[in-house]
Amino acid sequence: MTYEEALQYTHSLLKLGIRPGLERIRELLARLGNPQRSLRVIHVAGTNGKGSTCAMLSAILRRAGYRTGLFLSPYVLDFRERIQLGGEMIPKEDFARLAAAVRKEAEGMAQEGCGPTEFEFITAAALVYFQEAHCDLAVLETGLGGRFDSTNAVEHPLVSVITSISLDHTDILGSTLEQIAFEKAGIIKRNGLCVTC
Repeated sequence: MTYEEALQYTHSLLKLGIRPGLERIRELLARLGNPQRSLRVIHVAGTNGKGSTCAMLSAILRRAGYRTGLFLSPYVLDFRERIQLGGEMIPKEDFARLAAAVRKEAEGMAQEGCGPTEFEFITAAALVYFQEAHCDLAVLETGLGGRFDSTNAVEHPLVSVITSISLDHTDILGSTLEQIAFEKAGIIKRNGLCVTC
């Protein structure tokens, strides 16, 4: 599979739309050997500033000497911005290789009627990449909300970060700040550490 074919396949999953829930990503990750369980993660949610917070955290950790993975959503200019290691975008050949491996499991799930969405597919590829690279730390930005976002398949982040919250995606997350805050707070784990503003 070439990078262009991998990208085309990944984007083809957009047809599945947004389907909040953790069942599919957990199944996909289990089929891939649960890479998230070997990672130390900083998990970031919020409405405004979460991408900037992730980028700053990644830069600070790299400067401190940590081998750092960064997962962002969305990208600005190049799709590969979404998955970074040590401040560098994932190489095209690595994304193609990982996409082929994840696709095999995703298609098996699709045959059983529970294929992953595009974001779930990309999340899984990123987590496998970070595991393979033996990251010291991985910084993950939620895509939508938090509680049912595919990045929330990480069971025990080192710290959960919640940036400022305002009305966003009200058709999915709720029509009030309280409802949206509840969804974002879904990344906070029992006995876990949370930083917010």
